[in-house]
Amino acid sequence: MVYSKKILIVTMLLVLVFNIVGPVQVSHAAALDSVINTLAASTVSSTASGAGGSDVFSKLFSLLFDKILGPILNIFSGGKAATTLPENPVKVTPLPADEGTTGIVDSGVLRGKVVVVDPGHGGSNPGAVANSTRETDNNLAVSLKLRDKLTKAGAKVIMTRESDRTVAPEGSSLGQELAARVDIAEANNADIFVSVHSNSNPDPSLYGTMTFYPSGKSSKLALEVQNSIIKETGAVDKGTSSATFYVLRNTSMPSILVEMGFVTNASEARKLQEDNYRNKIAQGIFNGVVKYFNN
Repeated sequence: MVYSKKILIVTMLLVLVFNIVGPVQVSHAAALDSVINTLAASTVSSTASGAGGSDVFSKLFSLLFDKILGPILNIFSGGKAATTLPENPVKVTPLPADEGTTGIVDSGVLRGKVVVVDPGHGGSNPGAVANSTRETDNNLAVSLKLRDKLTKAGAKVIMTRESDRTVAPEGSSLGQELAARVDIAEANNADIFVSVHSNSNPDPSLYGTMTFYPSGKSSKLALEVQNSIIKETGAVDKGTSSATFYVLRNTSMPSILVEMGFVTNASEARKLQEDNYRNKIAQGIFNGVVKYFNN
C-alpha cells in the first residue's frame, strides 16, 4: 500500500515535469540551467561543460529525486536514514596511563629476613613526657605500623613488646630491661635490630629527626633509614651519629636507634600523635630497610 502511493506520487511529478520542460527551446536552456544550478548547487555536479539542454534534464531529475522525493518518500535508502561521515573527523587522543606513585618497590629482598623491632620504654617507664604526649605511646604506635609493613613484605618480625608494658619483669632494673631487649635479638639471630624512640630536650625550640648507629660500626643502615624518613615526612634532618647506647653496643647484628622527633617541641609533639604522620615515619623506616638490603 505504501509503495503504490509512492509510485503514484512519482508518476504525477514526472508528468508535471514533462509538461513544464517539454515546450522549452534549447535557446532557453542557459537561463533554465542557471536557475537549476542555483537551486541544486549543493548536491548536483555537472559532468560535461557543454551539455546544454541534456544537462538541464540531468540536473532537474537529480534535484527531483535527491532533494524532493528522496527526503519525502525515503525511496532510495531502504527506509533507513542516510549517514554522512565528517570530512575531518575529531581525533581522540587517549589519556596517558596512570603511573601511580613512585615509592619503594618490594623486590622480595625482605623475604626470610629476621627483623627485631624494639619500641622504646613501656609500662612503668613511659620515657619522655611533654605537651600531653608520652614517648612510649608514640614509639609503640609507629613500631606496630612498621611491623605490619615488614610482615607484608615477607620479613619475620620479632617485637620486643606489643603493648604498654616493660620487656623484663616489672620491678627489674633499667640494665635488666635493656638486656632483655638485646637478648630477644640475639636469641632470634636477627638480621637487623631497629629501636624506635622519641626525643626530648630542655630547649623546647629543638625539633627534627635523627638516627644513631653503634660506635665503630657501619652507618649504612642508619643512613638509609634516616634519609628515607626525611623524604617521607619532610622533617628537619638532624643527621646520623654514632652512639654507645646499651642496645646498640651490645647487639651483634647491624642495629640503629631512631629518634623520631622531640616531644618537648609543641609542634612536633602534635605531629607525633597524628596517625598519618606516624604512618609516614613507619614507611620511611621500612623504605630505608629495603634500600639497605637491596644494596
